Amino acid sequence: MIARSWLVGVVLMLTLVTGCSGTGSSAPGADSPSPSVRSSATKVPSGDTNLPIDEGGPLVALPECQPAPPAIEADVPGLLLPKGAVVTEVEQQGPLVFVQGYVDQTPIQVRMFYQRVDGLELFEIEDEIYEAEALFAGPEFRSYVKAQAQCQQGSLLVVYVGPDRGGQLPQLGGAG
Repeated sequence: MIARSWLVGVVLMLTLVTGCSGTGSSAPGADSPSPSVRSSATKVPSGDTNLPIDEGGPLVALPECQPAPPAIEADVPGLLLPKGAVVTEVEQQGPLVFVQGYVDQTPIQVRMFYQRVDGLELFEIEDEIYEAEALFAGPEFRSYVKAQAQCQQGSLLVVYVGPDRGGQLPQLGGAG
């Protein structure tokens, strides 16, 4: 466990020093370190903060979390966020709506939330421990979600929501 914590710390330090996300090239056609997920995967219990990192547990190399930022009122059709998420910014961008927020979950826990939602069609998921992205569709809307670790148990959320047809959502692997 100590070696694992040390390794996570080293990876985080290298990421911070070099400014890279650990995803390799984000150019079209570049190999992705994580395969795309085309359908819902395993169901896991939610709310367990004692999970190991590979199951969404605290990212111990990061600082402890501060209280969540203040929420704003947001009525965005098709917006689907994990329980407890707060919306901090909403901006209409043509047919898309940009939403920024925060949630007291790690990126992996956010990714697992979307995998557990019945009725979503998952097109792609990318998971890099400190960042996770999902591209999915519901009955009338398509969404792109990126969760970036901000502290041991909290993530910044960047979400684009658009109509089922029309509107160009960001691509996984660096865009957005």
